Amino acid sequence: MAERRCGIVKWYKADEGYGRIMLDGQDGEHVFVHFSEILPDPLKGPQGFRFLEEGQQVAFDLCEFPNISDSQYRTAKNVRVLED
Repeated sequence: MAERRCGIVKWYKADEGYGRIMLDGQDGEHVFVHFSEILPDPLKGPQGFRFLEEGQQVAFDLCEFPNISDSQYRTAKNVRVLED
């Protein structure tokens, strides 16, 4: 079961559609994020391009997949930007 957490975007490659979130703002605790898991901005509508920027505060469901490679073991789902 996923646990709702907060974090800060460490980096995000918009051209490739993935990045890393610092779990609870801790630099050593990173979570993988894919563009398909970023919820659309309600002000821009469902067709708006979904991306993140370094330093943004986000909330997300933390999912752990023990049978996946180390880089994607912990993944952010249902990502919502809290603050730009």
